Amino acid sequence: MKHLVFALVALTSCASWKQKDFVKELNKPSEEINASGVVSTPTDAKLLEKFEVQTVEEKKEDKVVVEKSVSIKPAVKVSPKKNQKKKILDTLVKETAPLPKDYPQELIDINSRAKKVWDVYQPNHHIGQTVYLDIHYLGMTVGKIVLINKGKKVVNDKEVWHFHARFKSAPFYSKIYELDDTVDTFVTTDSFLSNRYSLVQRESKQDIDDLQLHDRDQLTTFWFYRQKRSGEKEKNKKVEKPMPYFSTDPFSVVFFYQGLPLKNGDIYEIPLVNKGKILILKSQVEGRETIETEKGKRKAIRVHATTKYTGETLKSGDLYFWFSDDQQRTFLKAQAKIKIGSVTADIVNK
Repeated sequence: MKHLVFALVALTSCASWKQKDFVKELNKPSEEINASGVVSTPTDAKLLEKFEVQTVEEKKEDKVVVEKSVSIKPAVKVSPKKNQKKKILDTLVKETAPLPKDYPQELIDINSRAKKVWDVYQPNHHIGQTVYLDIHYLGMTVGKIVLINKGKKVVNDKEVWHFHARFKSAPFYSKIYELDDTVDTFVTTDSFLSNRYSLVQRESKQDIDDLQLHDRDQLTTFWFYRQKRSGEKEKNKKVEKPMPYFSTDPFSVVFFYQGLPLKNGDIYEIPLVNKGKILILKSQVEGRETIETEKGKRKAIRVHATTKYTGETLKSGDLYFWFSDDQQRTFLKAQAKIKIGSVTADIVNK
């Protein structure tokens, strides 16, 4: 869950960091995910090609070149009037793809519960929406985050939202240990099903490429991982595991909240797929309140989230999220309790 608010970690030091300097830093391009270090078979290459990110315009050009109908297929047709009348999960999954051999009963049960959450989801996302947040620990600003909706792309012949985030540690901390992390995730525009997630970490003592592809045709997640630490041999991992049909990833879930009713007292169990594991994010809408932000007082909805892997509760503690109490559902604030105090991320002006 640390990627929900990125490096909500115990960073220490003090100094100020002007927002304009952070925005200037963001103009410097971040590195693209590189899975070549762990790709060693034709099957892997074919999978990466299947989940290649394309613009809508590129997909339209493909139609002309191939000279055949290549439609952008939604993962599941979702109509607001039919949300409560959708077929039961087993039928839906079978229409998309037959259940893989030895598909775990536990995942079928998770799907059944998660479907109730996806039934009440309504697309509510805005191209170009950008949120800047300061990360605070012990009263000090130790880093900054930007969250951006980069609009619509195409992945695996499905129209998707492209959500992007960049985290950078403050300059004073970078002298001790520098962090520059980037996350990109792609979820279907109609039903918010994550199909590609990447994390690029460029830090003082290590580089990490983390690529996860969620293939709902096979109900399988594929994880490619490369880690290079100073003075150590490069580590590569490849993991292939079954996954729930209704699920998203640890970052895009922040945007998923925007499409949920968020009525006081609502409880949502949201499966997150991360590194081949299934994380259940249990979220409860605790109520409405007014919070202080750099942009002034804002009416907000407070969501309390607890996390656990199947059968194992995480030790990371509770998470709290605040969203604007209006149609936009803007991400205003996050807080994570840690062993010493808590780390917060608060919305700021550009």
